[in-house]
Amino acid sequence: MISKLMELRTEEIITMIRRKKRTSRIQLAKLTGLSKPTISSIVNTLIGEGLVVETGPGTGKITGGRKPINLSFVADYKYVLSVDIGGTKTVVALVDLDGNISQSDVFPSKSLHTGRGIIEELHSKLEDQIGRIGRDRILGISIGVPGTVDGETQIVTYIPSFNIGNLDLKSPLEEAFGLPVIVENDVTLAAFGESWIGAASRFDNVLLVSIGTGIGAGLVIGNTVYKGYTGGAGEVGEMITDWSTESKKTSDFGRLEEWLSGHSLESFCIENNFEPDIPNLFERFEHDAVVKKRIVDGCVHLALAFANSILLLDPARLIIGGGIGFNQYDRIFPIIEETLKSVLPEAAYRSDLLDKSSLEPYSVVIGGACLAQKRLLLGEICGRIH
Repeated sequence: MISKLMELRTEEIITMIRRKKRTSRIQLAKLTGLSKPTISSIVNTLIGEGLVVETGPGTGKITGGRKPINLSFVADYKYVLSVDIGGTKTVVALVDLDGNISQSDVFPSKSLHTGRGIIEELHSKLEDQIGRIGRDRILGISIGVPGTVDGETQIVTYIPSFNIGNLDLKSPLEEAFGLPVIVENDVTLAAFGESWIGAASRFDNVLLVSIGTGIGAGLVIGNTVYKGYTGGAGEVGEMITDWSTESKKTSDFGRLEEWLSGHSLESFCIENNFEPDIPNLFERFEHDAVVKKRIVDGCVHLALAFANSILLLDPARLIIGGGIGFNQYDRIFPIIEETLKSVLPEAAYRSDLLDKSSLEPYSVVIGGACLAQKRLLLGEICGRIH
């Protein structure tokens, strides 16, 4: 059994090789302070496992001597099967350890509106992907859901857009495929993705807000995704921005979601005899006064929720993503920014506060690959070291 100390050393060396892109055993010894024999032992094990590869001689000393051998991380050592269950569409993607998508399948979410439907459809899609690459190449399965997830059991507590609760996806899929399964809130996973290789990768403190069928947020605090005491952090869709009208709320969606979300805008379309088509609704924005007022009102309330979050968290960036947030960013940005200028104290407002997601529409599946390897990769490697 590998010791905890050796596990930490192995993790440190893997992290250093990934960060440096190309490095050598000698450089690793200097950077980590570990002895050359310890470095060589761990590196040789990683090479034997296929996670690290020697890429040829590096640059030697001016005085001559033997050139060090460069080392590189092997991103396709394993893949993560990553799932993003959306309100309207679902993505199943094969993602390597650097966040590159090797293959993906996108299909409507309408067949997932029952617990049994979700399990059966996911089983079919995952089985197809595993059949293409082989189970031994899969590190694990990540599933992002548009709802709350119990942080300890990973039971899906509730998915508002499907009206499904108390759903166990982890157990049946682990039993079916013999692979570890991680279930997490979709926006939390998007935050992992954006903080890993996306728009938040340059900052330690970021708030990501996803505006799609519903509204959710992921928080990166101190370069770590913050989930809260019960795993429910980031439920901004439940925020209150006008209690005088919102106290009468009766739907399963949150109060902010009733102002601006795919759910509320589709309801608005139906009430006004429009085709329930969100992109088409935003196309009406410039020439339809009724539509413009509805969207502006929604954006103002969204901006009020943003302002409260900014004052509470002081993020380096507030990143906007999700189907509506990403695709309609150029339309909603001016309204939100104008409102923020009006309500935030001068010291709290910055012109660079808002930013657009850089990983959409794959931020959730990329974030799922990030979280899966954080939890599983070291155990996979160290479990083989005796």
